[in-house]
Amino acid sequence: MIDNLVKHTFASRKITVLVVEDDPISAIISTQALSDIYDTHHVSDGRAAVDFCLMTPPDLVLMDINMPGISGLEACGILKRNVLTKDIPVVFITAASDPQSEDECWDAGCVDFISKPFSIKTLRHRVNSHLSVKILTDELKRLATSDALTNIKNRRFFDEYFLAQSKLAARNREPLGLLMVDIDYFKQYNDTYGHIKGDDCLKVVADALTKAFVRPTDCVARYGGEEFVVVLPSTDLKGMQHLGKYLIEIVHELKIEHLGSPFKKLTVSIGGALVEQGEEQVENAIEQADKQLYTAKRQGRDKFLMA
Repeated sequence: MIDNLVKHTFASRKITVLVVEDDPISAIISTQALSDIYDTHHVSDGRAAVDFCLMTPPDLVLMDINMPGISGLEACGILKRNVLTKDIPVVFITAASDPQSEDECWDAGCVDFISKPFSIKTLRHRVNSHLSVKILTDELKRLATSDALTNIKNRRFFDEYFLAQSKLAARNREPLGLLMVDIDYFKQYNDTYGHIKGDDCLKVVADALTKAFVRPTDCVARYGGEEFVVVLPSTDLKGMQHLGKYLIEIVHELKIEHLGSPFKKLTVSIGGALVEQGEEQVENAIEQADKQLYTAKRQGRDKFLMA
């Protein structure tokens, strides 16, 4: 029976297991052994496994070692070097049982390996055990990195994520954008409607900002008070300008009354910046986006400015 922690923590969704196996019969055995408990997916090579994990990260990967093209060991290494996939547990399926092969599995970053041929009961128990640990770890991370009021990412997560993305952008020579979003006249909103309504307003805005971005690498976080930040990997100047103006319109469409504002409705001001190559430019990008934000506020609010 599935572990109670798994059942209660993720009662609202199916837990996902990716089976990476080039042998059709072995793939069928593994997926059928787990499909009554988990949402199972199958790919047949290491490259497809990496692509799958980047687009829709599973809760666990069950991976064959010997496959054409990128081997399971290589694919695992790629996953462990990427900030977006490094915490996905990988369990190897292998016919090799010699000490050298075992060492290669551990060195690649796996959490366990199962020798072929294996029993269905052993497979299920091993997967259940590792998923129990993964789910507990995920919940602790969620509590540590989520804003208690809005339930989006918090400042702590932003600091770590933005730095990691800046390193990745520099290595891949790709653009990285940052938006700082501030609710206009929020003190007046609290004075007019009270702090409970103010908290509700923050939740609505946070939800609207989060839904505006669909790429898994985009990140919306609460920076503090009524201020939010958005990290936008692989986004150039043109994309930043489009998204900044788009967020202004999204908040307009919320149609939240704000009698304490000259606009008579809730608005935001936004400052944007592109991160220059090199992780030392992270603080500079935050400073530049912040300057643009306050310039937008000095120029009348309800607008987006880009550094």
